[in-house]
Amino acid sequence: IHANFSNNQFTCVRFKRHNPAYETLRVLDLSHNLIDQNASEFFPNIPFNVEELFLSDNGIRGALPDPFPMLEHIRRFTIANNNINGPLPEFSRATTRMRELDLSSQRQTESGGLTGTISPYFSRLDDLLVLNLAFNNLTSLPSDLGSLQKLKIL
Repeated sequence: IHANFSNNQFTCVRFKRHNPAYETLRVLDLSHNLIDQNASEFFPNIPFNVEELFLSDNGIRGALPDPFPMLEHIRRFTIANNNINGPLPEFSRATTRMRELDLSSQRQTESGGLTGTISPYFSRLDDLLVLNLAFNNLTSLPSDLGSLQKLKIL
Protein backbone atom coordinates (compact mmCIF):
# COMPACT_ATOMS: atom_id res chain seq x y z
CA ILE A 1 0.00 0.00 0.00
CA HIS A 2 1.19 3.50 -0.87
CA ALA A 3 -0.48 6.16 1.31
CA ASN A 4 0.00 9.80 0.37
CA PHE A 5 -1.44 12.16 2.98
CA SER A 6 0.89 15.06 2.20
CA ASN A 7 -0.22 18.69 2.08
CA ASN A 8 -3.12 18.36 4.50
CA GLN A 9 -3.85 19.68 7.97
CA PHE A 10 -3.05 16.60 10.10
CA THR A 11 -1.85 17.55 13.59
CA CYS A 12 -0.99 14.09 14.96
CA VAL A 13 -0.68 10.52 13.76
CA ARG A 14 -1.43 7.27 15.56
CA PHE A 15 -0.91 3.82 14.11
CA LYS A 16 -3.10 0.89 15.11
CA ARG A 17 -1.18 -2.37 15.07
CA HIS A 18 -4.23 -4.57 14.61
CA ASN A 19 -5.35 -2.83 11.43
CA PRO A 20 -4.75 -5.03 8.31
CA ALA A 21 -3.16 -2.09 6.48
CA TYR A 22 -0.52 -1.84 9.22
CA GLU A 23 1.29 -4.89 7.85
CA THR A 24 0.98 -4.02 4.15
CA LEU A 25 1.91 -0.32 4.22
CA ARG A 26 5.11 0.23 2.21
CA VAL A 27 5.15 3.99 1.46
CA LEU A 28 3.82 6.63 3.82
CA ASP A 29 3.96 10.32 2.92
CA LEU A 30 2.87 12.68 5.71
CA SER A 31 5.02 15.61 4.58
CA HIS A 32 3.75 19.19 4.57
CA ASN A 33 1.19 18.80 7.33
CA LEU A 34 0.84 20.38 10.76
CA ILE A 35 1.95 17.37 12.80
CA ASP A 36 2.88 18.74 16.21
CA GLN A 37 3.89 15.61 18.06
CA ASN A 38 6.84 14.49 20.13
CA ALA A 39 9.13 12.09 18.26
CA SER A 40 9.09 9.69 21.22
CA GLU A 41 5.30 9.32 20.79
CA PHE A 42 5.39 9.10 17.02
CA PHE A 43 8.10 6.58 16.16
CA PRO A 44 7.50 3.52 18.37
CA ASN A 45 4.40 2.43 16.44
CA ILE A 46 5.46 3.03 12.85
CA PRO A 47 4.49 0.02 10.72
CA PHE A 48 7.50 -2.28 10.68
CA ASN A 49 7.27 -3.07 6.94
CA VAL A 50 7.41 0.54 5.76
CA GLU A 51 10.03 1.08 3.05
CA GLU A 52 9.67 4.82 2.49
CA LEU A 53 8.67 7.35 5.15
CA PHE A 54 8.29 11.05 4.37
CA LEU A 55 7.73 13.40 7.31
CA SER A 56 9.30 16.67 6.12
CA ASP A 57 7.86 20.09 6.85
CA ASN A 58 5.88 19.38 10.00
CA GLY A 59 6.33 20.28 13.66
CA ILE A 60 7.64 16.94 14.92
CA ARG A 61 9.74 17.79 17.96
CA GLY A 62 12.07 16.34 20.54
CA ALA A 63 14.81 13.77 20.26
CA LEU A 64 14.65 10.85 17.86
CA PRO A 65 14.46 7.56 19.75
CA ASP A 66 17.76 5.85 20.37
CA PRO A 67 17.89 3.08 19.53
CA PHE A 68 15.83 3.89 16.49
CA PRO A 69 12.84 1.53 15.97
CA MET A 70 13.55 -1.65 14.03
CA LEU A 71 12.46 -0.80 10.50
CA GLU A 72 14.34 -3.49 8.63
CA HIS A 73 12.86 -2.65 5.23
CA ILE A 74 13.17 1.13 5.27
CA ARG A 75 15.07 2.53 2.29
CA ARG A 76 14.09 6.20 2.35
CA PHE A 77 13.54 8.30 5.46
CA THR A 78 13.01 12.04 5.21
CA ILE A 79 12.19 14.22 8.20
CA ALA A 80 13.73 17.55 7.11
CA ASN A 81 12.37 20.87 8.38
CA ASN A 82 10.98 19.80 11.73
CA ASN A 83 11.92 20.56 15.35
CA ILE A 84 14.09 17.51 16.06
CA ASN A 85 16.87 18.02 18.60
CA GLY A 86 19.41 16.02 20.54
CA PRO A 87 21.93 13.41 19.46
CA LEU A 88 21.80 11.53 16.19
CA PRO A 89 20.52 7.99 16.85
CA GLU A 90 22.17 4.83 15.63
CA PHE A 91 20.31 3.97 12.41
CA SER A 92 22.43 0.98 11.41
CA ARG A 93 20.91 -1.13 14.19
CA ALA A 94 17.41 -0.49 12.83
CA THR A 95 18.18 -1.19 9.19
CA THR A 96 21.02 -1.86 6.80
CA ARG A 97 18.94 -1.17 3.67
CA MET A 98 18.76 2.63 4.03
CA ARG A 99 19.43 4.36 0.72
CA GLU A 100 18.34 7.91 1.53
CA LEU A 101 18.40 9.63 4.92
CA ASP A 102 17.45 13.31 5.19
CA LEU A 103 17.49 14.88 8.65
CA SER A 104 18.37 18.37 7.44
CA SER A 105 17.20 21.78 8.62
CA GLN A 106 16.37 21.06 12.24
CA ARG A 107 18.21 24.06 13.73
CA GLN A 108 16.05 26.65 11.98
CA THR A 109 13.78 26.61 15.02
CA GLU A 110 14.33 27.10 18.72
CA SER A 111 15.03 23.36 19.09
CA GLY A 112 18.72 23.74 18.25
CA GLY A 113 18.70 20.81 15.85
CA LEU A 114 20.66 17.60 15.97
CA THR A 115 23.78 17.82 18.13
CA GLY A 116 26.95 15.90 18.84
CA THR A 117 28.89 13.67 16.52
CA ILE A 118 27.98 11.37 13.67
CA SER A 119 28.48 7.80 14.79
CA PRO A 120 31.08 5.70 12.99
CA TYR A 121 28.33 3.08 12.71
CA PHE A 122 26.89 5.05 9.80
CA SER A 123 29.55 3.30 7.71
CA ARG A 124 27.51 0.09 8.15
CA LEU A 125 24.77 1.52 5.91
CA ASP A 126 26.34 0.02 2.79
CA ASP A 127 23.46 0.92 0.44
CA LEU A 128 23.35 4.59 1.48
CA LEU A 129 23.24 6.92 -1.55
CA VAL A 130 22.12 10.18 0.10
CA LEU A 131 22.91 11.48 3.58
CA ASN A 132 21.65 15.01 4.23
CA LEU A 133 22.41 16.40 7.69
CA ALA A 134 22.71 20.08 6.68
CA PHE A 135 21.58 22.89 8.98
CA ASN A 136 22.01 21.12 12.30
CA ASN A 137 24.55 21.49 15.12
CA LEU A 138 26.62 18.36 14.50
CA THR A 139 30.29 18.66 15.37
CA SER A 140 32.29 16.00 13.52
CA LEU A 141 32.31 13.50 10.68
CA PRO A 142 33.78 10.04 11.18
CA SER A 143 36.63 9.27 8.80
CA ASP A 144 35.09 5.96 7.75
CA LEU A 145 32.15 7.66 5.98
CA GLY A 146 34.48 7.48 3.00
CA SER A 147 34.06 3.72 3.02
CA LEU A 148 30.45 4.08 1.82
CA GLN A 149 31.15 3.32 -1.81
CA LYS A 150 27.60 3.99 -3.04
CA LEU A 151 27.26 7.37 -1.29
CA LYS A 152 26.63 10.04 -3.93
CA ILE A 153 25.40 12.99 -1.84
CA LEU A 154 26.75 13.98 1.56
